[in-house]
Amino acid sequence: MKSLLSLALVLSACSHHADPQTPAQIVASNTVDPTLPSWAPKSCTAYHVAVVKAVGCEELPQPMRTSIKVRYEAANNAWHDLRNAQLETIDQIGLLCAADVTYVQSQSSGRCDTASR
Repeated sequence: MKSLLSLALVLSACSHHADPQTPAQIVASNTVDPTLPSWAPKSCTAYHVAVVKAVGCEELPQPMRTSIKVRYEAANNAWHDLRNAQLETIDQIGLLCAADVTYVQSQSSGRCDTASR
């Protein structure tokens, strides 16, 4: 658990320098970066799908959609910044992505279909 928390902190720190856009700029296009690293676990693909659905769901309040997108973009930027990641790190990222899918689904509370297919 300690290494999972450490990874989350590292990913968070990496993401702060990766993209200077403000949340308003990120959401202005209402699109989510479609690229994932080739090594991304399936749970990260599911996270991406859930985010795309949530961001496009007009039933969710705009601040919530912005928050979901900003959180995803920070993680995605950190993933792209990783070089020569160990398998253990990739596995931990996969666990974080699975938790983030659950988070996005809980935010939508059934108002939008954010389940991955």
